[in-house]
Amino acid sequence: MSKKLIGRKRPNIWESADLRQEQHDAKRRLILKQAAVLFADRGFHETTIDQIAEALQVSKPTIYYYIDSKEDLLYEVAHTALADLKAALSRDQDEQLSAIDRLARFFTMYGRLILSEFGVCLALVSDRSLNPQSRRRLRSLKKQFEVEVQKILDEGRADGTIRVDDPKMFTVAIFGAFNWAPQWFSNTGPSTPDEITAAIFAVFRKAMR
Repeated sequence: MSKKLIGRKRPNIWESADLRQEQHDAKRRLILKQAAVLFADRGFHETTIDQIAEALQVSKPTIYYYIDSKEDLLYEVAHTALADLKAALSRDQDEQLSAIDRLARFFTMYGRLILSEFGVCLALVSDRSLNPQSRRRLRSLKKQFEVEVQKILDEGRADGTIRVDDPKMFTVAIFGAFNWAPQWFSNTGPSTPDEITAAIFAVFRKAMR
């Protein structure tokens, strides 16, 4: 047998497969992010797959390799936004914190999400462009976060760190305030997402005293 063949390192098939999957996921996320930016800026119906492809300097068939349709793109953008928030919250859990501090942590994460490319699209583009089944799935995911906030509020009322008369209405109001921020937020403005998040939460924190 040749010495060259004996000394040659054989490629690790599993590592190569993982790398290909990482590259696939990264490219798909780039497509979703570009779609989110254009949907939020131009509107869902006014944005075409051709425009997304042009912005990424790829061909239209390349886009369709990663997604099935423009509606599929919108659903995946919204789903990715909510999945990112869930992952961020799960990484930063500290049950030793008081309820008010856990609520502050939750909305710090939520503020960062809602002012990201994915979050701005989630807030500005109506889910009514989706089919009923996809719309129900997304609204069910959103509801989970509302339930989590109401749970924290109830625990805060029990431990004395939060005072609100109507947790359900308070939840609607605070999510409404954060979801409105993408309407006026600008990346070129004087305030960072974290500063805006802190300012909005401070208003509601006063209302909980």
